[in-house]
Amino acid sequence: MGYEIHISRAEEYYDSEARPITLAEWLSYAESNSALSVGGWAEGDEDRMPIYAYTCKDGSEVSLSWFEGAIRIKGYFAGDPYQEFGTFAIDLQANLQGDDGERYTPNGVLPG
Repeated sequence: MGYEIHISRAEEYYDSEARPITLAEWLSYAESNSALSVGGWAEGDEDRMPIYAYTCKDGSEVSLSWFEGAIRIKGYFAGDPYQEFGTFAIDLQANLQGDDGERYTPNGVLPG
């Protein structure tokens, strides 16, 4: 898969600022999750923000970063997005959605 996946509490990920995952909440979660490690830094409005690295089941590495109330997942991986990132979405009480609006659920992909 080669486009972004989003973890968001909003009905549509591009509306994430209306029902945000706060930056403080994300940083706390990411720092406490042993599957994530700081893989780089991005410049934010206030300060540098960490970009977290995650190694998928197929061995590929993706990045997770906070942006405007949602978590962006970027990178190439061969697996099922829900199997890879569903736990993160559940833990954050959020949805897992692709760029085209499709939702990844335990019961399969729901069209956008």
